[in-house]
Formats: sequence, structure tokens, C-alpha cells
Amino acid sequence: MKKFLFLLLLAFGFTAVYAAEDALLTAHTSKGIQCAACHQEVPPAKRVKTAKCQSCHGSYEQLAERTKNMQPNNVHANHLGDLECKACHGVHKQQKLECNECHQFKFSMPAS
Repeated sequence: MKKFLFLLLLAFGFTAVYAAEDALLTAHTSKGIQCAACHQEVPPAKRVKTAKCQSCHGSYEQLAERTKNMQPNNVHANHLGDLECKACHGVHKQQKLECNECHQFKFSMPAS
């Protein structure tokens, strides 16, 4: 019984990680945005550059303004300057808040 419970909990853990990894990908594909829209080709040969993200989501300044009411802090108006989007937003990997390398914000990252 203990082995079964352990395996069940382990399976749920893997499921949660994969769900977190796919959140941004799902957010884009659910809006009809295909891989080639960002990668330029399928299968992708290169990583997406921040300029491509900004072509839809706006400049750093525009994004900081759109998220100005974000709690506990507006991470898009930070003291680190202009980070690449992929520093926090992973499409094919788990998202991670770069600010938490030093801080301990309790923050839920939306997919997009």
C-alpha cells in the first residue's frame, strides 16, 4: 500500500511539472498561434528572441504599464533592467521568476 501511495504521489508530481511546462505553450496554441509564428519555421531551428515576443506583447515599458497593478510587485518594472523574456517565461520548460534568485516573492506566474 505504501508503494502504491508513493507511486501515485510521484505520478501527480510529474503531471504538475509537465502542466507547468506547457502552460505558456498552451496559452499561445489555444489562441490559434502556431509554432512558426514565433519560431519562423517548423520544426524550430532557433530560440525565439525577445524582439519577437515584444512584437505581440509590447516593449518593456508598455508591458510594465500594462502590469502596473501586479501584486506583490510589478516584476516588469524591476531594478534588473531589461531581461530577456525567456529568463522567466519558459514555453518549453517550467517558468521561473528570476526575481526569486534573490527575493522570496510569493507569486503565481500567469501563462501569458
